[in-house]
Amino acid sequence: MPRLTIALDEKDHLALKLLSLRENRRLSEVIDDAIKFYLSSSGGYGLRISDAAADSHHQTPTKDGE
Repeated sequence: MPRLTIALDEKDHLALKLLSLRENRRLSEVIDDAIKFYLSSSGGYGLRISDAAADSHHQTPTKDGE
């Protein structure tokens, strides 16, 4: 599983920590649930890299260098 380091405002960190204590869960579980909720509600799980987009990043330069 990939790991991620993030910086949080003290207020956000405290709120997440208090939620984890109230729910008797690890802080990482609360954050994982929040990320999954965001991805589900914003359509993040449906995003895909299209072949056209991938090709545009790997275009072969023309003979004049562009």
